[in-house]
Amino acid sequence: MKKKIVAVLAAASLLFAFGAYAEDNAALPGARVDAGAAVSTPAAPQDAAPLENGTLPAITGETAGGELEITEEYRWFISQYNHIRGRTVRYYDDVYCYNHGDYYLTPFAADVPQEYLTVDASGTYAVAPIVLDITDAMRTALYGEDAGEVSMFYGQYCERRGDGRGRTGFTGVHEGIDFTNTPGAPLFAILGGEVTRAGDSNGTVAVYNADYEVTVLYLHCENIDVRRGDMIEAGTYIASEGKKGSGGTYTHVEMRTGRHTTSNKYRNTILESACPYPVMQHALNVVESGRQPVTAAAVMEAQRMREAAEAAARAEAEAAAQADDAEPEIELVDVIDNAGEGYGFAEPTPEPTAAPEATLPPAGK
Repeated sequence: MKKKIVAVLAAASLLFAFGAYAEDNAALPGARVDAGAAVSTPAAPQDAAPLENGTLPAITGETAGGELEITEEYRWFISQYNHIRGRTVRYYDDVYCYNHGDYYLTPFAADVPQEYLTVDASGTYAVAPIVLDITDAMRTALYGEDAGEVSMFYGQYCERRGDGRGRTGFTGVHEGIDFTNTPGAPLFAILGGEVTRAGDSNGTVAVYNADYEVTVLYLHCENIDVRRGDMIEAGTYIASEGKKGSGGTYTHVEMRTGRHTTSNKYRNTILESACPYPVMQHALNVVESGRQPVTAAAVMEAQRMREAAEAAARAEAEAAAQADDAEPEIELVDVIDNAGEGYGFAEPTPEPTAAPEATLPPAGK
């Protein structure tokens, strides 16, 4: 039964993905901030509350719908060099998630804590609302304003690709979070600390934060404005958004526990980075907004409502056009005021006048 539901949802998501979702998702519950959703996030990075005994507070997100099932299966992976390799992996299946411009059903690595995923009535998973809140706060801090969007999440399986020999596989598991703004958009440090790397073939900027014992890495940067060894604060300008070492313009933000100078291996088959959500929630003082998750069922209902509204608008427009094109009724007039007899259009007929009597000459004349 689940496979049938998955097939229906997969087909629906593909139809929707290339249609109205990328253009107008303002009606979606839990839509991103750039689509009008309200979220309680700071306008800029704030000083976080001190850690208690060096540990983070409890995660505040809640899993809706009970425990999530983890699938363990042998899956194919394909590297950027079209090399196929297989591995037995554990993952959450059929997560309905935004991915660089479209919604898809995609696996998520089982290393992502369950608190950051939710499930709808149809059995399809989605990222939890707290993830939307945290990533919106990170996006606001990264760009210094409420701009851009989150285009790929932590732990998400990357796109499918074929090797040209009939085999297909995922290109790997996403180690961080991708943010997309305009090319050349200024980038600011989400957390302060020591700059451990300032440029390489992937445009990497790495900042080690001793308070949380983590390194935050920003990839694909251009016009890097910091140097290795610099001590910077949260909100410091570090670079501009670019596409160095990538196929498009966006910023990949990754977090690793400890002091590091490089990011993890490009799209490995398992997660090697640390989950950024607990640290970022605490560091950015993220307050849950109470928004609804973007699930497959919710998006399908929003699409149905949108299509019904569009159909009603089209019908109204067609009715108005038909009314404008209709010929006006011709009013037949039989009598026109002040008109004479005939067909009603003659000049008034003058009254006949008597001819004057002839005057005869006198007799005998």
